[in-house]
Amino acid sequence: MLAYTPHKPAIHYLNPVAWVVAELCDGSSGPQIYASFKELNKGRIGEPELQEAFESAMGQLLEGELVSTG
Repeated sequence: MLAYTPHKPAIHYLNPVAWVVAELCDGSSGPQIYASFKELNKGRIGEPELQEAFESAMGQLLEGELVSTG
């Protein structure tokens, strides 16, 4: 997925996990987004790996200013 940020002109290349996390960012809190992400991946991946994938994706989104926490 490609995402464009007009406020800071750049094109961002998102991996599939970051794409899913971006889709889940609907104004919900971080824990709510993680709960939805966890539900989508139920039975596919263990908890430590799931948490790591989520944090990495959220970090990419925050760093690129594609989502915000406030």
